[in-house]
Amino acid sequence: MSANGLLSERAIILAPRGRDSQIALRILNEAGYPATAAADLFELVKELTAGAGLAIIADEALRNGDISPLLALLGQQPAWSDLPIVLLTHHGGPDHNPSARLGNMLGNVTFLERPFHPVTLVSLVTTAVRGRRRQYEARARMEDLHESEGRLQNALKAGRLGSWVLEAEHLRLTSSTITKAHYGRDDGDSFDYRDWLAAVYFEDQPRMQSALQRSLDTGVDFIIEYRNVWPDGSLSWVDVRARAIRGKNGMVSSLAGVTSDITERKQAESQLRRLNETLEHQVEERTSQLRHKEDILRQSQKMEAVGQLTGGIAHDFNNMLTGIIGSLELIRRRVSRGHTEDLNSLVDLGVTSANRAAALTHRLLAFSRRQSLDSKPVEINHLVDAMDELLQRSVNESIHLQLRLAGDLWTAEADPNQLENALLNLVLNARDAMPDGGTLVVETFNQQLDTSFTNAHENLLPGDYVVLSVSDNGCGMPETVISRAFDPFFTTKPIGQGTGLGLSMIYGFSKQSHGHVSIKSEVGLGTTVQLFLPRFQGLKEEAEPTLQSSALYAENGETVLIVEDDPAVR
Repeated sequence: MSANGLLSERAIILAPRGRDSQIALRILNEAGYPATAAADLFELVKELTAGAGLAIIADEALRNGDISPLLALLGQQPAWSDLPIVLLTHHGGPDHNPSARLGNMLGNVTFLERPFHPVTLVSLVTTAVRGRRRQYEARARMEDLHESEGRLQNALKAGRLGSWVLEAEHLRLTSSTITKAHYGRDDGDSFDYRDWLAAVYFEDQPRMQSALQRSLDTGVDFIIEYRNVWPDGSLSWVDVRARAIRGKNGMVSSLAGVTSDITERKQAESQLRRLNETLEHQVEERTSQLRHKEDILRQSQKMEAVGQLTGGIAHDFNNMLTGIIGSLELIRRRVSRGHTEDLNSLVDLGVTSANRAAALTHRLLAFSRRQSLDSKPVEINHLVDAMDELLQRSVNESIHLQLRLAGDLWTAEADPNQLENALLNLVLNARDAMPDGGTLVVETFNQQLDTSFTNAHENLLPGDYVVLSVSDNGCGMPETVISRAFDPFFTTKPIGQGTGLGLSMIYGFSKQSHGHVSIKSEVGLGTTVQLFLPRFQGLKEEAEPTLQSSALYAENGETVLIVEDDPAVR
């Protein structure tokens, strides 16, 4: 046991006459209890002040001395302490003892008649020490509670929180200094339940009283924000929260809660709302301005596109018309001179120019009408093989054309005519990107696209796709060109050398086919365009033989009705 522990449980003995003091010391020491003998009342008080578990006092010491210091010491004990005292007497218990009145003065007194038996003394001391220990435990709990209350009060002060308790039966309100301050009161001001309700702003009173009554009736948490009126007439906002405390009968006995002043927060929220309203107005105004500018920009882009289209189409049609008009003019001259031989070559030139004009017109109509596709199973490898000779003729001798066709290529689902046009267009673009020659690769392969790829591209589903890829090692394209490559009428070629419809039609073809088209390019390294077409999932049908169409001739008696507003066409 520590030194403080020995002092707190020791017995202080005052028996100035005879051998009672020595006998009691010996008995207690043998029983294991620390004990100290005092010579007089002054020394007794001194030792008790230092710490003791109990006092053993002979009654003659109290009758023959000034006991006021002892009574003062006992009267100043803290709430947890009630010092046990064993009073040694020669005249029996308190009923027959002239010193019985001392028991009422001293408090926690047990009488022990002399001569006493050692067992009796030890038993009394054991009981007294056990009781003293419980007092020390109560002291420790009270100290812990005091420290806890101190920490709570510090926390409340740090958070600028006030505390309050409302007793349910009599509506008795107890509030802290901070709570009073939240309602504009000083610490010394009266602030009862009626004052509390009267301070609530009149518009918020019904809501506040309803919530409070509901908490008192049902025990639900009391949580509310409302305005209150200070004595000087100013308004403030408070956040009030409380929990119900129930009695032994299960009913709500009180509400214990906190208050906080939220005036600054409410003012900030109000200011933020005003700023948001102002910002929304500014955003709307700015958005309106942006829309107006976008409309102007779109109109400008439309005019630019129309200009590019007009320039390219006009030049192409002028060349085609020149071929047609020139051929007809030469035929007219020869016929006027009577030279009708070798007219077929001139007719072929005119027909070729007319067919080119018709093909360009068809492309324009297809783009403007977004004609529906005739999708069917397509063996892309067969289509590329069939176009090999045409592709070879479409590029010059300085370009090496390579076909890399996958051996196990899936059947695709697409419009074969549009696919042929797309492939030819990509090859021509690759050719134009390599004016000094190079390598042009047409490749096919199978590709499975997962969600990580398709989620990044609108209206593209995961699954199996057949890829037709055209690559060149030409001049390449910068990012600014790639971003606009699929725009209608956008072209980097000089006026008259392109309409800007090729890649845009390929883009539209891929989307209508439920596929995808991508461009990968680096300036100086070349370009790769990949066309993703969905794999055909149905049953393959036997391909019908391609029949060479021939001109139809009128039978006898047949009439052909021609409807056309252009006289030359009629």
